[in-house]
Amino acid sequence: MDVMCRKYSCMYNDRAKCTRKNLNISKHADCGDLIIDNEKIVEDVSLDMFEHEPDIAPFHHCKTMFISCDCFVCIYNKSGECYSNGIFVGSEIDDAPCNSYVPK
Repeated sequence: MDVMCRKYSCMYNDRAKCTRKNLNISKHADCGDLIIDNEKIVEDVSLDMFEHEPDIAPFHHCKTMFISCDCFVCIYNKSGECYSNGIFVGSEIDDAPCNSYVPK
């Protein structure tokens, strides 16, 4: 499973990849492990996004990453664990929603 994350200010974000070993998705389908690092320098890719592709960490299959999920109305939730092929965490002003969430 690959975990993409657009919440660049999170301390676990490494060029759009999540570096946590365990991840929890809340009952509201948000990343429950979000820790904002206010000192982290976040590249603004919107300024030159059509001139070159943004620096993104290479794909890595997270075989050892355990993703617990408290959002029991998601089709990928099986007994509190996420069984999606990949997760995409978005970037909102206050939240980091699991954009892979699909209601049953």
